[in-house]
Amino acid sequence: MSRKKILIISYYWYPFAGVGAYRVSRFIKYLLRNNWEVVILTTKKSASGITQQADHPIFEKCKVYRSNIIEPVGLLSSGDKNKEKTSNPSIFYRKNTNWKSKLAVWARLNLMVPDAKFTWKWFAVPLGKKIIKKENPGIIFSTSPPPTTNLIAKKLAGWSKLPWVADFRDPWTNIYYYDDNPQSKRAKKKNQKLEAAVLGKADHITVVNNGFFPENNIDGKVTRITNGFDPDDIVENTEQIVTNSKFTIRYFGSMKINQKPDSLISALKNIEDLNPKIAGNLAFEFYGSIDPDIQAELKKSSSKIEFSFTDYISHKEMMRLTLQSDLLLLTIGKSRNSKFALSTKVFEYMISGKPVLGIGPVDGAASELVQKTNIGEFFEHTDSAGVFKFILKVFEASKKEQTLFERDQDEVDKYSFKNLSSQLIEILEHQIERK
Repeated sequence: MSRKKILIISYYWYPFAGVGAYRVSRFIKYLLRNNWEVVILTTKKSASGITQQADHPIFEKCKVYRSNIIEPVGLLSSGDKNKEKTSNPSIFYRKNTNWKSKLAVWARLNLMVPDAKFTWKWFAVPLGKKIIKKENPGIIFSTSPPPTTNLIAKKLAGWSKLPWVADFRDPWTNIYYYDDNPQSKRAKKKNQKLEAAVLGKADHITVVNNGFFPENNIDGKVTRITNGFDPDDIVENTEQIVTNSKFTIRYFGSMKINQKPDSLISALKNIEDLNPKIAGNLAFEFYGSIDPDIQAELKKSSSKIEFSFTDYISHKEMMRLTLQSDLLLLTIGKSRNSKFALSTKVFEYMISGKPVLGIGPVDGAASELVQKTNIGEFFEHTDSAGVFKFILKVFEASKKEQTLFERDQDEVDKYSFKNLSSQLIEILEHQIERK
């Protein structure tokens, strides 16, 4: 057994990556730099259809194994070509749903437990056993969502007796979409039982934020390792930065219907009514998957403000465009558990040096982070007056070339993946020693 060889189980991996691969890819990058051997178990395809190439040559050192998966894309697709073809969680927030969409939601909630990727386990466990026999890793690391990933790891850890660290980027049974779309009693009980089994069997648990598992007694074996930024992503060369012809506000990533920024939409209407000249000098650029209903409402909010919507772009291009932004938009969902959300986006915004307009729970994790690092301000989904005043304040400061926010660099540095990965490596080494 190689003490510094790790088997990592992740549904998301290049080229089928998307935002789900960012956290684990940064961990892997710094594991490799610390002389670990990395073996990856992932899928042969992804339902999202999003593809991107690895953004660093170091990932070529990984040995990647891919198993089959049967994804119920046909059932869970709405049939609307303009809607994102994904099973989770966009299907829960469709409007004007037909019978097929309602059936898809019911099936996803009550038959596909714990998630729509449940079939992956059928193929990944047998392949995982072959990988362990061949590669002889010293530890297993799995990252969720989807929760099926951790069920695969649980099975392989029990079979191999290897130490296992289970990582959670999001909650499991406490994830926000179950607030609005409760499962049947039977499905909920099954889901909770699966969650409890994983939490009980894992040798250690890492979470992006506290509060993911309030009903489970896992004290003593859980560590909070937040998302963060990769210091290699900091763009030092500012010669390519272009001055915008209009005051440009940008958003990157997906925006689901439960993230609809009502306070922003209302604020934009007020800006058009009260400050039409300023409205004519505003441009909003959205990059990623924005719910069509949100797009429609934004466009309706003002005839003078310029709106553009572009599909996903490369991470490198995104980081370049953050530097060219006058203001960066961040939206957090409205569900009860959304306050625990701590998306990768806020960390990427953090290193741009540009002000951040946050919309979501002001008592949530993202709001706390924005305040601690002093990179912007946060407003509730109902606070259109606050958003209105903030946009005008940043607009006027930009005209005068004033800096409103001086980020706290000591706080920012805490979220470097170089430092975060050191925490993970310490946990991994400790678990190997214990076994």
